[in-house]
Parts: sequence; C-alpha cells; structure tokens
Amino acid sequence: MKKDRTTGQIIKDRRTALGLTQIQLAEKIGLSYQQVQKYEKGIDRVSVERLKQMARALDTPVSAFFPSDNGMVAEEPAAYGRLNADEEELLRLFRGIKDKKQRSAVMALLTSLSRK
Repeated sequence: MKKDRTTGQIIKDRRTALGLTQIQLAEKIGLSYQQVQKYEKGIDRVSVERLKQMARALDTPVSAFFPSDNGMVAEEPAAYGRLNADEEELLRLFRGIKDKKQRSAVMALLTSLSRK
C-alpha cells in the first residue's frame, strides 16, 4: 500500500494552523482521533467523501488537499507566501473573536500599528 504523505501533511498543517487537536478534528467529522492520526501520517488513504468532510471542518476548499504536478498545493498562492507560526497564531486567535465590534477594534489597532 502506497503511503499518501502529501495529503496527510496538508491535513495536519491546516488543522494545526487552526489550533485544532486531532481529537477536535475527529469529533467534527465523526471519527476517532486514531483514524485522523492515520490519515495525517499517510498510513490510510483518505476517500473523497472524507476529504469533503475534512474540508468543511477545516474551513478550506477541497482543492487544497490535491497537490499539483509541481508539488505545490493546487490553490492560489497566498498574497504574502506561507504563514509563519506567529501569523498562524494571530489568524487562529482572530478567527476566535466572534463579536463584530471586537473584530473591528482589533483591525483598527493592527491598522494603526502597521502604519508606524
């Protein structure tokens, strides 16, 4: 059985970028965390239907799980390249703010700080 590490790594990268544990992702899609672990390690292949579930749970397009011929993810590149750990954490925290006024306040603060 060929191990599909590329798809598993994409799943893991997206999950960790969102600050989710394997257990949390597993609960969102109705699996055991061990099964999520097998997908991420490339031990088990992920069906298209399961990828659709993961895409919804990870708030990402299904196309993000399919590498292109050049080894890159088949999706538009981010405007500023790959996010570093601080940027991923900032995005995760920002997405956790549900109140629109608070989100606007954070945006205003970041805008003012970035102009200095």
